[in-house]
Amino acid sequence: MSEGKIIEIYNQGLTQVMSVIRELTNEIKSLNSQVETLSKDNKALSNRVKSLESQVNKNSNNSSKPPSSDGFKKKTKSLRVKTDKNPRWSRRS
Repeated sequence: MSEGKIIEIYNQGLTQVMSVIRELTNEIKSLNSQVETLSKDNKALSNRVKSLESQVNKNSNNSSKPPSSDGFKKKTKSLRVKTDKNPRWSRRS
């Protein structure tokens, strides 16, 4: 609300000032109620996100889940080093 609007309301008299104060008080109560509701919703959703993240992070190594429920994983890379030597049991043509 601009300063000019405030002065205009003030010049209209005490009744108008009280009316505006009541309107603003009701708006503040409404907004406080909304903030309280949104805070509760935010807390509930944060708890749900934590719960779901903990479920996603579980696998057969850190829970009682069977290995078949682990899903797809990257294949492990072989640690064997390739050499230039001929295989021991090579095919003969």
